[in-house]
Amino acid sequence: MSKPSKPLFHAMPDTDRLAKAKRYADRLVDHLATLFTMHEANRIVVYSDTLAKQIPRSYAAHAFNQFQRSMHMFELVRLCALWDKPSADRESIPTILALIDKAEIADTLAADTHRFYANELTATHLTPFKDADHQAAYEAWWAEERQSRANEETAKLRTWLAEAWSQAEAVQASPELAALRTFRDGYIAHNLSQPEPDQKAPTEVRGVRYGDEAKLLDTTVQIADRLHLALNGTSFTWDDSREIARKNAKSLWEACQFTGINWNRRSDTKT
Repeated sequence: MSKPSKPLFHAMPDTDRLAKAKRYADRLVDHLATLFTMHEANRIVVYSDTLAKQIPRSYAAHAFNQFQRSMHMFELVRLCALWDKPSADRESIPTILALIDKAEIADTLAADTHRFYANELTATHLTPFKDADHQAAYEAWWAEERQSRANEETAKLRTWLAEAWSQAEAVQASPELAALRTFRDGYIAHNLSQPEPDQKAPTEVRGVRYGDEAKLLDTTVQIADRLHLALNGTSFTWDDSREIARKNAKSLWEACQFTGINWNRRSDTKT
């Protein structure tokens, strides 16, 4: 009987694991901002008739169909990559979770968060207290407030981590991810029909459906938000990023017009 393999990052010091997880969580935000750009473009190019209605039955339609497929498939490839199995050089959600999959690392995060809020500098009054008792009472109140806030933020951090783990497990067991990954591996990425080592091949995977990527993207954003909050202590304006991507896509694709083309209509050719 072979010995069970050790976790991927078992030999890496906890401080290095945490630093790498923080860096990858930050990069995850960049990857998703890029996906917003692709997704909003595909809302027009693939999911609407803004461009398609300009192209009649013709030989050009074949090229346009391929253009649509290429746009759509590139989004699927980038989205699936965020869910690929953990690897030292792979900026995916499973990699981030593998890096912090150790109780001591979570405890370090919690301790750092608690220390940050508990030791926040006392607010300065423009008019100092004249009475020493009042000054002492104020300082005691402030210290208590800081402890209360530190406990609250530490509890939030553990909640964010727990929610990220729970949602990630649900995604990895979801039919949407299974379908998208199978489609990516079998039809896009050079017929990679065999599952990666230690990745279970689903016994039955339904076909990929239009809209699967939108559902997976929304959930991926929620998980990335919790990881970024927990690891880097900051949030990201996801809605603003989506809106910017939407405006940029509309500015380009809704202004596109196919004119002056000899369509060579297939409908004019007898079959």
